Amino acid sequence: MCSIQAAVAGLNIATSIQEYRSKKAVAKGQEIANAQTRENSDKAYLYDIQRIDNEAVSANREKVVEDFRLSQESIKKQAQALNLNAGNSDKIIQDIAGTYDMQFLDVARDYETDMVRLLGKQEEAYAAQERRYNSIPPVIQPSRTGLLLNIGANAAMGYQAHQAATAGALTNTEEINKLSAIRTATEGSS
Repeated sequence: MCSIQAAVAGLNIATSIQEYRSKKAVAKGQEIANAQTRENSDKAYLYDIQRIDNEAVSANREKVVEDFRLSQESIKKQAQALNLNAGNSDKIIQDIAGTYDMQFLDVARDYETDMVRLLGKQEEAYAAQERRYNSIPPVIQPSRTGLLLNIGANAAMGYQAHQAATAGALTNTEEINKLSAIRTATEGSS
């Protein structure tokens, strides 16, 4: 027959195993959630980079179009001034070319400003991804060694409790036998 102490020890061991399994399931769920978070973070980062690249392409187009427009204006003004015979042709070309050069520098400056801004946006996108990755909680796996130690400790406590209860029962049995012998001796002498 199983003692109460052995049943309690068995229940404690079963509880320890169930806690281990529960912690294992929670860790597995956290790993899945972390993987999904990383996947979403990667998608967001790639979307940000794509958007930044699209802005860079747009800035390149604007620069090329503006450069072409300015060169066409310069050529048109030179041709008009020369056709009107409005003075020294070298001076006309120098004047128009100087204006064109300043406009070209303005376009180049605006383009470089856009590129620096887009580079900053790329760094911001990467920093945002790093923050998302760093916010992912670590997964703590339950310790199998801890489970085994807990089972061993519960088994040892149950064994000790059973031994103590059994030793106490033997002592009580011996006392009952002594009392019976005394009673029998007392009854036999009377």
